[in-house]
Parts: sequence; structure tokens; C-alpha cells
Amino acid sequence: MPPVQVAESEYERLANLAASNTSRGAALLGDELARAAVLKDDAVPGSVVRLGSVVAFTDLMTARTRRVQVVLPDDADIDRGRLSVLTPVGAALLGLTAGDSIAMSTEAGRSHVLRVEAVEAGEAAGAV
Repeated sequence: MPPVQVAESEYERLANLAASNTSRGAALLGDELARAAVLKDDAVPGSVVRLGSVVAFTDLMTARTRRVQVVLPDDADIDRGRLSVLTPVGAALLGLTAGDSIAMSTEAGRSHVLRVEAVEAGEAAGAV
């Protein structure tokens, strides 16, 4: 598994979200946070997927590439490319950098392997 890096200012909020929800995405988010390196905000590289980041990723099982912004649940709108960090895909992407791959499964139990292609800092919609 690739290393996960999380900004100190986002960690507590994300941990609370994971703990207060019973979805598959929340469980995955909790697992990712448990193994994450928590860094000072100014020490988090710009190439790390965090709240507000715009990330291009490829599902290696389907060869489909998507570009989404990782956001808090209240800001999610998949039609506008805004993916909740409480979805399995959003939780899996959090903390990764370009080139990293991670295996995960959806709420329906389908397996996927996601590879991060590119990360851009985005407007931190609903971020801390």
C-alpha cells in the first residue's frame, strides 16, 4: 500500500466524519487515516490528494480515467465532478500522490485498482 499523507488541519475533521458514519467509504477513510502520516499544513506536498484537490485517476480494472474534486459530503455533486471523501473512491484517493495505486471495493462489493495520474490544488470547497 502506498503511504498516505494528511494535513494536520484536516485530520480531526476527517476522523470525526469517518467515526460518525457507518458507510463502506467511512470505514475505508478511517482505515486510511489510521495509517496516515499527519503533517503540518505547510509540509504537505502540493502533489498530495487532500480536501479540495482536483485529481485525475484511472481505474485499472476498467481503463476508465476520471477527473474529480475531493470534497466534504455536503459539497458533493458528482454531476459537477465533486466527489465526497466519504465515498469509497474519495476515501481511497485521499493522501495519495501522482503515480500511487490502491486497491479498493465499492459499496456494491466490486473491486477496483485506482492509479492517481495527476493532482492539482483546488478551491477547498467546504474544507476547514
